[in-house]
Amino acid sequence: MMLEFDTSTLANLTAALDHGCKSLPPDLDTSENRKRLGDALLAAARSYRRSLPQLSEVAEDVVAEIVGSSSRSPGGAILQKIKQLF
Repeated sequence: MMLEFDTSTLANLTAALDHGCKSLPPDLDTSENRKRLGDALLAAARSYRRSLPQLSEVAEDVVAEIVGSSSRSPGGAILQKIKQLF
């Protein structure tokens, strides 16, 4: 079986995914959001963005999108206001 990525890229993907998952707020740390992170990281690696800084940037961008889309939903806006109080 031929692997799609070399060991260095796999290590960078793993580290970036871990970084992204740890950056998710607890209420948004879902399997769907983790899959969204993983899919974005794989797409980036397939586009030859394979260094740890490049993949970490992708993870941070996806987390920002997830958090931003959450705050735009009615429940998310309420949750953001509650978080600001504490």
